[in-house]
Amino acid sequence: MADENGTTFNDLFKAYPMPMWVYDLDTLAFLAVNTAAIVHYGFSEAEFLALTIADLRPPEELPKLFANLRHAPLDTLEKSGTWRHRKKDGTLIDVEITSHPLQFNGHACKFVLAHDVTERVEAHRKIARLNRVYALLSGINSAIVRIRERNALFKEACRLATVEGGFVAASIDMAELEGLENIVSAGVALPQRPPHTEHEWIAARAVQARHPVICNVVAFDPSMAAFRDHMAPRGLRAAAAFPLQVGQRVVAVLTLVSETPGVFDAEELKILNEIAGDLSFALLFLDREEQLSYLAYYDVMTALPNRRRFQDRLTQLLHAGADGFVAVVLINLDRFAHLNDTMGRHAGDALLVQIARRLGHSLPDSYNVARIGGDTFALSLAHLSGPEQAAEVLHEQVFSALDLPFMLDDQEVRISTRAGLATYPGDGGDAETLFKHAEAALKNAKSSGQRYLYYAPRMNAALAARVALENELQLAIEERQFEMYYQPRVDLHSGRVVSAEALIRWNHPQRGMISPLEFIGLSEETGLIRPIGAWVIEDVCAQQGSWRRAGIEIVPVAINLSAVQCVQSELLNQIAIAMAENGLERNFIEFELTETAVMNNPDEAARNLNGLKALGVQLSLDDFGTGYSSLAQLKRFPFDFVKIDRSFIAGIDSNPEDEAIAAAIIAMAHSLGLKVVAEGVETEAQLAALRALRCDEMQGFLFSKPLPAHEFMALVQNQHRPREGGGL
Repeated sequence: MADENGTTFNDLFKAYPMPMWVYDLDTLAFLAVNTAAIVHYGFSEAEFLALTIADLRPPEELPKLFANLRHAPLDTLEKSGTWRHRKKDGTLIDVEITSHPLQFNGHACKFVLAHDVTERVEAHRKIARLNRVYALLSGINSAIVRIRERNALFKEACRLATVEGGFVAASIDMAELEGLENIVSAGVALPQRPPHTEHEWIAARAVQARHPVICNVVAFDPSMAAFRDHMAPRGLRAAAAFPLQVGQRVVAVLTLVSETPGVFDAEELKILNEIAGDLSFALLFLDREEQLSYLAYYDVMTALPNRRRFQDRLTQLLHAGADGFVAVVLINLDRFAHLNDTMGRHAGDALLVQIARRLGHSLPDSYNVARIGGDTFALSLAHLSGPEQAAEVLHEQVFSALDLPFMLDDQEVRISTRAGLATYPGDGGDAETLFKHAEAALKNAKSSGQRYLYYAPRMNAALAARVALENELQLAIEERQFEMYYQPRVDLHSGRVVSAEALIRWNHPQRGMISPLEFIGLSEETGLIRPIGAWVIEDVCAQQGSWRRAGIEIVPVAINLSAVQCVQSELLNQIAIAMAENGLERNFIEFELTETAVMNNPDEAARNLNGLKALGVQLSLDDFGTGYSSLAQLKRFPFDFVKIDRSFIAGIDSNPEDEAIAAAIIAMAHSLGLKVVAEGVETEAQLAALRALRCDEMQGFLFSKPLPAHEFMALVQNQHRPREGGGL
């Protein structure tokens, strides 16, 4: 068809200024294109007609294209929205498509008009992107107002950058002397940086340059060559790094990564630089706030908490509901002013710093240490089993550390200290009261010349008694005031004495015979158990050797070993020498260890027990049932006997639970090849119950109390005379 001027529809189609084409709905091949399409897309007419409509679309849009073709109306004008097209040179453009179905040369086709709206879409994208960055600026400023901790602020800033700012990744690194240290990150993981490329990373370059470093197209930036292989597959196409400064010092760097090349234009960078400036200001503010807080709560010289901080922490500890007892200990240095006068204030300052360091190293973290005055330190000791444990900590962990010499101006200097103690809850229920009472106790210690005193008079009386007992115990060791008693162990089937347990007694010159219950605990705490234990081993071996040389028929004697003795490296040699010097066969000495001593350090116990077993002696596990072990655990230890604690024997004839426990212990011990000894048997009913349960041996007042050596040996020699009824 042509008008009066001879212009045909084909001429109008070719001349129309907007790209148009016709394509076959079956093959998707182009059947006709106009001049505007040829010019705009860069293909020749022949090239166009060799393509299909799918060739103009980027691969990611093909599923959408095919879905649209399946559901497109067959007889109406269709506006199918905005699509992405690819020009011959690879440039992607945004195109609004309007199409209409028609018949062309006998084929079902579509007539298409393509309107390039790239500039409009890009403008909208830019506005949306700037809106996101403005939202990021607003969010970060809000966080700066709310958050008072540096790392929490950094974490929130990175989160906002990915959620509000639309960046695919964000991170903040601290600028350390050794390089960058990542603090927080959000979004896609940024590349790992081998040491030799660390300085090339965009954040490192921003720190060195002290100004932002921008990489708008990672793929074409030579400086990012080392990181492309990691970034490209993750959609990391543009990056920027902004140094965060406090004064003239770069302290951190903010790195933002986008999936859009060229995103960091002038307008966006203006806002991002403002964000970096706001974060820098926040760091300056937080830095000053931290300095003021530090000065308010810490001693600048020693870096320890000051009196105010100490009392705050003590209050928190008490309000949290302290588990067990709490003690406040104040420690004062004797003649500190004299040291300052003779050696100079610098030496005194150095001493205070060394004391702070020693206290920090010698005490666990749960014990707060503070410097509360010129020459006074404070401790809060938590989770104590009783008030007296505070004195143990003071001796073992504080005085032992401070009594060692200090080096001041290349001179070895020793100091003396005094302490005052107040304990919760007995001496006060709040921090202020406890502190005041500890001050009073310290004052009393200084005026009385005591090394330390409790606030409570009863505790000082107990302390004095303890010190006196310790001195007397030391004298008892020197003068050998101890005696050994022997309690027989009896076979339940034959009624014969088959062994004995050696039990120490202290024959005090004024107080008479003292039970080990009164002094063994103290001897273990003070370390006196070592010489006492050595004396017991020597005395028992000597007594057994003496009986043996006299031709007396003897039975094995069991010696109790404490947990302290078990870790002595010289123990095995000590035992071997004592037995050899007294000509004593190894089968006449046994050793007993409590369950608690074994389970406190099972690995060490296993080594020591195997060493004892190598000497040829027999081993018993004493007081079974009072600790934390099970018979199954005992398989790793070379025991021969298990002794059931007396607390289970007391009710064995009347309490079904005690009977069941004893029955289980006996059955399991026998299954492990161990013999069972019942301790504390005092009645015939208990004896009958043990026989019914097939217990092997017994020990208790029903047969005999502990006896002096001569009485015990008389009992053993007389046991050949049959008792009425044939034994027990």
